[in-house]
Amino acid sequence: MYCAIPTRLRHLREPIRRAAQELGYAPVIPFDIGEYEDFEGGSIGRDRTLKFMLHIMEFCDATGIFGVSDGTMLELSESLRQQKDIRTFPGFDPEWETQYEKLKSGYNSPLEKLRGKNFLIALVGPSAIGKTFWSDKLLQVFKNKLIRIKNTTSRAPRNEQDNLSYNFVSREEFEDGIKNQHFLEWDYYLGNYYGTSLAEIRSILEKASGIFALTPKGALALYQMRFEINVAVLLMTPESPQILQRNFERRGILDPIRQQELFQASKKFVLPENVTHILIPISGEDAKDEQVLTAHIESLLK
Repeated sequence: MYCAIPTRLRHLREPIRRAAQELGYAPVIPFDIGEYEDFEGGSIGRDRTLKFMLHIMEFCDATGIFGVSDGTMLELSESLRQQKDIRTFPGFDPEWETQYEKLKSGYNSPLEKLRGKNFLIALVGPSAIGKTFWSDKLLQVFKNKLIRIKNTTSRAPRNEQDNLSYNFVSREEFEDGIKNQHFLEWDYYLGNYYGTSLAEIRSILEKASGIFALTPKGALALYQMRFEINVAVLLMTPESPQILQRNFERRGILDPIRQQELFQASKKFVLPENVTHILIPISGEDAKDEQVLTAHIESLLK
């Protein structure tokens, strides 16, 4: 991976190196080639330095954008032209959004090109709120515009329909996937692993918008990719405990102890504060809830 780094962030080369390595990339750090004074800050100058770095970037299969500046915007634009794999790491640059707004028009809004027009819609909520139920309903309503993205999980199927929403693997297979960087995000929730493949997401978003269920930790990992994927997080919350009780009974969860465990887990179910989301109160009246959800999806897909 060629690591596109603004000069003002050159002191972060080691954490940037580790971030790329953690995702399975061999990082190419521009500032490893020579010090600032030897290139941009010396007699070679900025323009010749950028030309040299773009030449090096050609030999890398992927580009990581670790900050926003004139130089990294040029590198991003060139990576798009060459159809490279592109990953964004906005957490390294506190000026990311302000610099992008300032510079984007001069580079024909490259992040918008990277994201494309389709949305990745994540339904987030406590167990038994109805994420799978509402995914099925919304897929029926938006047949030609929305495709299901399957989660991978180590839990056992509840019924035959579960195979439409999940890829089921053993705990050992899932843990191998973690080691091999197979998942964009993964979480351990109520005794089971859940994860999502970035390759599957990108494949779906090339055709249409996608929808899937997600845990809070997964929502945070996904939200951090909002500059390379159009992300919409819908947080579903029960208006009353009776809604979860009804869904427990629908699923055949009749053990009072297990029900109480799930009730307690639902109270602790919160999104990280910095994840922008749409709040969807679930009333238990299917027609009313469908109308609310449909309206929000329509606004995203128009």
